[in-house]
Parts: sequence; C-alpha cells; structure tokens
Amino acid sequence: MKLSYLYRLTCWLLMLALTVACEKVDLDKGVVTRQGLLNFAVSIPGQSIEYAATSAGPYREGDTIIIKVPSTEESPLNLSQLKPFASLGHNSVIEPALGKIMDFSKPVTVTVTDGAGKVTTHIVKVVPTLPKTVFSKLWFKTSEAIGIKRTNISGLAVVGEHLLVADFNGGNVGIDNGVRVLDKNTGELVRSIAPPTTFCMQVVADDANHFIINRYNVYSAGFVVYYYDNIDSEPKMILNYTAAAGCPVNLGRKVSVIGNLKSGKAFIYATTNGNNNVYYWEFMDGVPLKEEPTIIRYAAAEPWTFAHIQRKSLDPLSEHYFTYCNYNASDPNLTQGSRFVSFNNDMEITNIARQNHYYKVLGFDVFRVNGEEFTTMLTQGYYAWDATHVKVLETTDPSKFNLTPGAAGHKDFMLFESDAYGGINYNRYGDIVADVRGNEVYLYATMATNAANTSGIMVYKMKYNKQ
Repeated sequence: MKLSYLYRLTCWLLMLALTVACEKVDLDKGVVTRQGLLNFAVSIPGQSIEYAATSAGPYREGDTIIIKVPSTEESPLNLSQLKPFASLGHNSVIEPALGKIMDFSKPVTVTVTDGAGKVTTHIVKVVPTLPKTVFSKLWFKTSEAIGIKRTNISGLAVVGEHLLVADFNGGNVGIDNGVRVLDKNTGELVRSIAPPTTFCMQVVADDANHFIINRYNVYSAGFVVYYYDNIDSEPKMILNYTAAAGCPVNLGRKVSVIGNLKSGKAFIYATTNGNNNVYYWEFMDGVPLKEEPTIIRYAAAEPWTFAHIQRKSLDPLSEHYFTYCNYNASDPNLTQGSRFVSFNNDMEITNIARQNHYYKVLGFDVFRVNGEEFTTMLTQGYYAWDATHVKVLETTDPSKFNLTPGAAGHKDFMLFESDAYGGINYNRYGDIVADVRGNEVYLYATMATNAANTSGIMVYKMKYNKQ
C-alpha cells in the first residue's frame, strides 16, 4: 500500500510540475496566464536541420514570425516544400494542423487557441537567405595554354581590364622576356611588354591602375623600380637604391604598393631573404621623399627565407599585415614555416593561428567589400611537390585570428579553401591578387612550378551578399 501511495504521489507531483512549466501565475490577480504559440520552425525535407524563427516566442496577437533559411543561386530554396514545426503552450491547438509539407511561397496565417480558449493570429514568413559569401572556380590555364615561357611565375597584377603576368628571363631583355598582358576575363594574350632592365622580379599595381616593375638586387645592381602609366606607356625609373648605399642582396623578391604613384601619397615596400628587415619608401606625386628606405626591424622573427608585407592604409600610424617563412630543410614536426600576423605602429602583434594555413604562405592580398575586410592567401605544404591552395579569411575582427579548425565560429572566419593544385615549386614563388568589382571579387593566383603543364594562373570568384 505504501508503495502504491508513493507511486501515485510521484505521478501527481510530476503532472503538477509540467502544468506549472506551461502556465505562468499572475500573483497580482491570482489567476493563471496560459500561453499559445511559443516558437515556430521549418525544415527542408530530407534534412535534419530545423530553422527557427529569428525571434523566439511566446508570440502576441498579430505578430509576424520571420524564418530565414539558407539558399544559393545554384540551388534555390523551394518554398513550396517545407516541413513546419511549432512549440505550443499547455492545451493549446494550432490551425492549420502541422505535420505535413506546407507551401510557404506566400506568408502563411496560423491561429492558435490556448488552454483558456483565447485565440491569436500570427503570420509566418519564410525568407530564403543567401550566405554572406559564395565561391566558384572560373578557370585554370596552364603556362602552356597562355604562352608563358618561364613557368616559375614570380608575380602578377590586375590593371584595368588586364592581368599582367611576370615572365622575366634573368639577364635577358626584349619583348619576349618581360610581362604577358592577358584579358583578365578570358586569359587570352593581348600583348607583351619588354622588361625595362635585366633581372626583373615582380609586376605590381598601385591603387589607380598604374603599375611598377622592379629589378631585385642581384650582382650588386641595386633595387630599381620602374613606373608605367598604363600598358602602352614607356617605363620611368622612380627609385634606385644602390648596393653602395646599403641595399641588401636580393632586395625586391617581394614588393607591395599602396596609394597612387602618379598623384598624392603612396608607399612602396620590399623584402629580401636572410635578414628580418622590411624596407619602405614614401612617395609624393611619384617622387620618393628620400632615396634611402625607412627600415622596420621585425625582431620577433629570425632572419627569414622569404617575407611579404602590406600596409593597411596611407595613415601615418597605419597597421600592417605581414607573413614570413623560416623554411627548415630538416623540420619533421613542421614547427617552423610561415607565420601570418598583423602589427601596429607600436609593434603590438596579433597572430593568425598557424592551423589556418599550410607550411608556406607564398603570397597574400587584403581587400575590402562593403566595409568588411577579407584576406586571401596562396599557401603550400612543406615539400616542394606538396599541394597548393587558395584560402579566404574574413579578417575584420582580429579577435577571431586565434580560432582554429573545429572551434566555434571558425567557419565564419575561414570562408574558403580551393581545390588542390600540384606541381614542383623549388623556388617557393607564388602571388595572389584580389580584383574587387562591386559585390564580386576575382581572385587571381599563380602556380609557379617547373613544368608548363602544371604552372599557370587560377581564377576564383567570391560573390558577397549583404546580410
């Protein structure tokens, strides 16, 4: 008898708890307030994910309930084939009855009668929502197909409607040993530009569709920069940092430009191997303020194998994005390799977690769309024959830089990784540039290998959808 009594008492207490959970007592009036529609969600048939309303209930009379469901241009959401779900208060009833596929191509009106008989009407609206970014591969063309003869491509740039690809040939000059000018949409060869001198390394665009070609300091020739107004103009020497003036060997392996080299303020940056210095010059109306560079010593790193830097703005206190690689030929645990950081004028450093790129960051470019910042990088594994990938990160918020794969929020930080590209790259060359066209960004990257059928240019498109 005691066991039976205890069993009945337990059941009664459990029922009382469930009733209280769905009923809110109004202490002032001494009555029970019953709730109707608590929440609403839909799912795509065949998928387990339920997409809940943007605002949780309980809902009041006349509320419009918005539900956002992911969609893409390639596979648009079928609004007429969605399965609805509702959470209701105690003894509440919803009409129309749920459980079957419903058509939400137009807003759906539902009525809910709560446990006290009160009827409320609500409108449910399902909104197809594009992801913030959508990526697609446009083309990959080999050096063989494009007509590039030196397959270890050292640099490229976008200038107006053209893609400029470095095809330099050491100490040789002449039109067949300089820059290939391609149609940036099709990759078709438009013309060739002869190098301004021997031993050129990179072709780099400024922010106003001008470009430069630089000679790097080999055989004590110094770091020399030539300016071009457009693809039809003659070169103009704008900088000559000589070995006698202190130019380090191989300066100019990597070069970046910010600003307008024809009018107003601009900066040119250069790096080399074997030290931990970054060299830059400030220009005004195309003229350097001084021939000798300002030197930033990056004391946090040992002398590197290669490095690349981009200034974020023309502001005197601008921050910088920076990557350097200490390549160790005997590094079985892959503890060295590339680091990618941002640093400010006080040399306060923010690191991007190493797990977000492979052993070598061959090149990168920072770009902005709709006030948000993104970084694309070209990254390769440890060995010369390891795969190469394009990656895109959203770098607006530096607090996300330490996120690693699998961590909460990482998928909103690491937005894209491309197909794997193969080939042997002993020189560790590689370059990537972003061409922003409104809400579309075209990413051009080099494959610098030792063979004409594996080297070339790859192009991806990023479509930005304002949320």
